[in-house]
Amino acid sequence: MDKGVSIERGYILDVAADGAYYVASYDRDGIETPPIKPIDSSTYAKGDMVYFFLFPDGTGKILCGE
Repeated sequence: MDKGVSIERGYILDVAADGAYYVASYDRDGIETPPIKPIDSSTYAKGDMVYFFLFPDGTGKILCGE
């Protein structure tokens, strides 16, 4: 059975040139995402708190800010 994914709390580490964001997990030390984009047209700044999900293949999305 597949484990699926969880929605996590995190914060924006950095902004990529293409408008994607690097996110660090707030609850799991050492977990950082590859660049992921928001599900909508929201924009974020470094340090902003967000909710996100990430699949095992490294794809994911930022759901919203906190």
